[in-house]
Amino acid sequence: MLMLCPICAGEFQAVSESCPGCGVGLVPGTMDNRVAAEIEAADRQHIKFVELCRPRLYPVAMLIKQMLEQNGVRTMLQGGHSISVLPYLAFGGELRLLVDATQHEFADDLYRAYFETDEELDYSADE
Repeated sequence: MLMLCPICAGEFQAVSESCPGCGVGLVPGTMDNRVAAEIEAADRQHIKFVELCRPRLYPVAMLIKQMLEQNGVRTMLQGGHSISVLPYLAFGGELRLLVDATQHEFADDLYRAYFETDEELDYSADE
C-alpha cells in the first residue's frame, strides 16, 4: 500500500509507519472501502437546523457565523439579507442564524460568551 507524508508530501511503500525524512506518521494514499463508506454516510447525514439568534445587521450575523464555524459548529444564515447580491445594501427582511440541533447548546454557550454580558459596562469618555 502506498503511504503519504502529510508534511513533506513524500510517497513511501508501507514499510514503516513514520516518514524517514521528517518523522511524521504516514497516512494511506488511498481509502479502503470501509473508510470511503463511512465518509459517504457522514456526508448524507441529515442535519436539522434550529434558530440560535436574530441579528439585525448582516455584518454582525456574518461575525457570529464565522466565530461559530471556527469553533466547529455547523451554521446556516437565513433571511432577506443572505439572498441579496449586495447584502450590505439590502434593507428589510429578517435574518436568522441557524445551527445544527445537536450543537445548539454549545453554540448558545459560545454566543453568550462572545456577544452577551450581564455586567454593566461603564465607559468614560476620553477628553
